[in-house]
Amino acid sequence: MAIVSRTTVGQVLDDIQVRLPHEYIDDTLFLWINETMKKIYKDLAIQEQYSFNTRAGQDLYVLPDDCSIDMVEHVTKSTKARTQDNPYDWGNFQEIRSYLPNEKMHEDGYFDGREGLIALYPTPKDIRKIDIYYLKKPKLVTRREDFIELDDNYIDLVKYNVMSIIAMSGYNPDIELANEYILLYNNLVMKANENKHEQQQRYPVIRDLKRSIRSRRG
Repeated sequence: MAIVSRTTVGQVLDDIQVRLPHEYIDDTLFLWINETMKKIYKDLAIQEQYSFNTRAGQDLYVLPDDCSIDMVEHVTKSTKARTQDNPYDWGNFQEIRSYLPNEKMHEDGYFDGREGLIALYPTPKDIRKIDIYYLKKPKLVTRREDFIELDDNYIDLVKYNVMSIIAMSGYNPDIELANEYILLYNNLVMKANENKHEQQQRYPVIRDLKRSIRSRRG
């Protein structure tokens, strides 16, 4: 899903205020928007890919800001190393497993990590290409001028979820109204995922984990 919105946080909050008048301060609303964005990215399974080259003797590598180790779905490693005699051909790509504490990891190649970092084992001895496929984290908002990083078609998801939180908050929560907004949210998520599935069926994107890459740009 393309991140193309030019809708600001302020525009979203102003519309919410018109639809559901309330007295919550911006800092509270920013918190609810950030919680909402995490939920939306998860419900829509917004994915991203990140690639880097290993270095001999280095096992720890930095992840991009929008990636956390718990959101990594697949990690692949090239079967060929880059050398002076082979500057372009990475060969095929093989998937490497996530480290499991209760298993003896005897196979050649697995990964572990912590916040902001990924570790490769055994420690690389040459230059290989690593591809990471992960569920993207949204950029958190802190100001009314910040843009909502979401396709414009789904900005209403932010409004519906925040309005459901507002309706359930305070001393006299309106559960019926909250449920109405939750239903609107769920219906839009379902529609978005159905549209994505139809597009994938119409224009299939085949990700072969053992593909051959011979690009000089790699």
